[in-house]
Amino acid sequence: MSALPEVDRLADEIKGETDIVKKVKLLERLVSYDNIKLKEIAGRLGVKSSYICHLLRLRRIPEAVIDGYYAKNISLSHLFIISRLKDEDKILKAYERVLIESLSVKKTEELVRDILYGIKTQGDYLTPEEKAGFISRIKNLKKNIDLNIIQTRIKSKVVVEFKGNLEYTSKRLRGFLRLFESWK
Repeated sequence: MSALPEVDRLADEIKGETDIVKKVKLLERLVSYDNIKLKEIAGRLGVKSSYICHLLRLRRIPEAVIDGYYAKNISLSHLFIISRLKDEDKILKAYERVLIESLSVKKTEELVRDILYGIKTQGDYLTPEEKAGFISRIKNLKKNIDLNIIQTRIKSKVVVEFKGNLEYTSKRLRGFLRLFESWK
């Protein structure tokens, strides 16, 4: 028997499955076929390959946490977030904190981020008005400059783009970099 009909049958079964744990087990069987890639599986299921990866991460969740999901102590969103942890002990400790502190999904994300990266969410984002003001002032200082500010909970990035020939852009870059040297 060719593997293709079995792959199609499993894909159809996965599409119809509503229980997430059963869906992951079926998906695990589908992934075990040698010649099938995640992108192809995602295409057959009509989802993005990143979603397949998220589902497959649920395999590392210990039974105690899965039981908590079925008991409705935590949500599916909590499961997906906790599954970002790779160590079973860390998963169990995070699960315990979610239960003890009744953590929301957002607070669970912060907990997992802290465990993974040692970064606590503190402070506030720049407001859209602040960003626009900074960008406007910089662009008004010099022509041929573009600026973009990107801010997440764990890092911020300022992208400065100088437009012009090498002589012009090199001069501007050197001046810009000297600014950072003076920050000490």
